[in-house]
Amino acid sequence: MFLSQLVVNQQHPQVDPDRGDAHQFHQRLLQGFADSFTAVPKADWHILFRQEPHSTVVWVQSAIEPDWSQLPAGYLIRSDTQPTGWVAKELANQVFEFRLRANPSKRDRITRKLMGLSDEADQLTWLRRQGDRGGFAVQTATVKSSPPIVGRKGEGGTPIRITPVLYDGMLTVTDGERFLTKLQEGVGRGKSYGCGLLSISQKPA
Repeated sequence: MFLSQLVVNQQHPQVDPDRGDAHQFHQRLLQGFADSFTAVPKADWHILFRQEPHSTVVWVQSAIEPDWSQLPAGYLIRSDTQPTGWVAKELANQVFEFRLRANPSKRDRITRKLMGLSDEADQLTWLRRQGDRGGFAVQTATVKSSPPIVGRKGEGGTPIRITPVLYDGMLTVTDGERFLTKLQEGVGRGKSYGCGLLSISQKPA
């Protein structure tokens, strides 16, 4: 996997329109992979991203290495891409700080419609359930509101509106293989629109 830190140029005329439309911004980021020569099918590129709140920083994680020079000239102030280097057998029992912008939701049993979870207790329960499935145990977590994600799938297309939350805390890896898979695939729904990227860093000594 590769992790990129991008700093977008707010003076560029395309940046604000892109960042204001989740679908449009996702399509813009895909330009960094447009000419990738790889045997990996596009569906397995596992491109996840997160716009940091009130910041020009965007994190992008992918299974293949991007080429950010393919974005419009001047679109980025800076970009830095590094391999993550995570190895499943070395992850088990490790403790990490984490950040996750996610779309905690559930499907109504009767209508089968997706419903966002607005109660903090429900949001934390949702996160712990994701951990049970993804090979990690949440030790501590705070939940903060995050700016809504809006957009439209193409001109005249389906409206997009997601009310995400930002989780910060500590976790312990309980299963290295499952955790590495969850890191790569992302957590929850709305992954194409800036949700699901689980960022981890070593707990300070």
